[in-house]
Amino acid sequence: MPLFAKIRDTVLAEGQMAVAWLGQSGYLLKIYPATYLIVDPYLSDYCEHQLGILFKRLMPSPITSEELDELGLSGYLMTHHHEDHFDPHTIQKLQATTLPFYTTPTTITSLLELGIPSERCFPLTDGSHYEIGSIAITGTFADHGDLAPDAVGIMLKIHDKVIFHTGDTCLNEAQYVKLQEQYDIDFLIVPINGKYGNMDHVDAAQAVRILQPRAVTPSHFWMLPGNSGGDITAFMEEVGQTVPDTQVLLFQCGEVLIV
Repeated sequence: MPLFAKIRDTVLAEGQMAVAWLGQSGYLLKIYPATYLIVDPYLSDYCEHQLGILFKRLMPSPITSEELDELGLSGYLMTHHHEDHFDPHTIQKLQATTLPFYTTPTTITSLLELGIPSERCFPLTDGSHYEIGSIAITGTFADHGDLAPDAVGIMLKIHDKVIFHTGDTCLNEAQYVKLQEQYDIDFLIVPINGKYGNMDHVDAAQAVRILQPRAVTPSHFWMLPGNSGGDITAFMEEVGQTVPDTQVLLFQCGEVLIV
């Protein structure tokens, strides 16, 4: 069954959330009863057009902009401006005229160049905070180096659950200790590719040890040959051995899981 139908037809109990992996660092969230958020979707072939064959997508997109319009997104979130997170081809195809974007100042500049009105663009920085109904969005630390100096992580508080998408970042143990002291994380999304300044699977497992989430999933692999990497098996084994109370979730692209 296509992702659009799967997530549309997923019936949630109060307090539940459905999560679908879109490939790379992209996730589609359905929050009880039927509120949709999307984070870092890369659904086009924009990277290949801009960067060449090493950035050809290796897995098909599980959903289209037109289907996102039909679902009715309440928020479009991006951790930084790189092509596999800020996908102008996907954004330009969206027909929604009131959809808000939450992202970094650099990415907002690019959104404005696409013709997105400024009143629909909300800057995400470390510590910034927004609310969409009962959903709280908070920008957090990320260190993507000079490649994206204003990159952020995104902390979502939804009902009683806390979801942390680290964004593209290296490991900073001191910063993650601070976040662990502040947040009781239910679901962690962490990169393992080990390229362009990102954590590899060893760093990611250490992040899990520090943050102590109830569940974690690895991301940022298998999509683009020039920006993939990480040993998924080693990551899962390391987390299983050192953080046994944390459940490791491994998504198929387009799979919907309840968290």
